[in-house]
Amino acid sequence: MIMTEKKLLEWEESMHTSFTAGQRRTILDRFGKEPEPHEWSEQDIAEQINRICLECPAPKRTRCPLE
Repeated sequence: MIMTEKKLLEWEESMHTSFTAGQRRTILDRFGKEPEPHEWSEQDIAEQINRICLECPAPKRTRCPLE
């Protein structure tokens, strides 16, 4: 499995999250092609995306004053 921009958007929707530009670039750079002669499994990608998000967290969102 390779990660495309479309698949990454679907992933964000299904996980109710959003990635920063840096996280998105890292994910697509790392999983945009298969590591010959192996193949990325969905579990491999999920675990690595979690690790990327832990190592490079998104900035905390401030609460909207209108809420």
